[in-house]
Amino acid sequence: MKRKRASLIASVLILLASAGAQEDISTWMNKAKAGDPAAQVKVGQMYALGQGVGRDSSEAAKWFKKAADQNYADGQYHLGVLYEVGRGVPLDPPTAFRLYKLAARQGHVDAQYDLAVVYEQGRGVAKDDALAYKWYLEAAKQGKREAEYKTAELCEQGRGVQQNYADAFKWYSAAAALDDSEAKFKLGHLYEQGLGVPQSNAQAMQWYRQAAQQGNPEAKLALRALEK
Repeated sequence: MKRKRASLIASVLILLASAGAQEDISTWMNKAKAGDPAAQVKVGQMYALGQGVGRDSSEAAKWFKKAADQNYADGQYHLGVLYEVGRGVPLDPPTAFRLYKLAARQGHVDAQYDLAVVYEQGRGVAKDDALAYKWYLEAAKQGKREAEYKTAELCEQGRGVQQNYADAFKWYSAAAALDDSEAKFKLGHLYEQGLGVPQSNAQAMQWYRQAAQQGNPEAKLALRALEK
């Protein structure tokens, strides 16, 4: 089952939602003007969402760039997102890639995940499953659910890494613990087929049932087939 990546715009809006709509723009603006990179990102977020100021993607990009120019990972990441979607700056996937990479190397988990996606899909850079796996794994180690799922998927399929069902089971289990319905379906599949774990229809049905209860259509079909 292919896992569709959520819209970049939607993902970023969720990330930015933590900016705090009720906070005073002037307080953050003063800090940003004084050169505080965290405040510069905060101001950029406020402009990106229109929190306390008019929504202005160009102004958001300006403040993200100020933070990025100080080698501040969160500024690099947010500016990279704007370049990838062409909001407030020209559409420029290679520049987005460069910024993601700078932030990812500093341990920014969302940059690591997006860098992996860029490598897997070949957006602005040559497609490279091995590098995609590397960065998915780095983000997975930090507990990012989507990265845990993708790490497991590449292990299961043997893309970018030697096929390893035990590692696939490990990372699907991590994502399932964070309530990922697709990971639960995959665990059911591994148990049903005996891949990386002892074959067990009972365990397979348990995981299919959990995924089905979350509306996963493939889990519903698999569950019905085992219940016959």
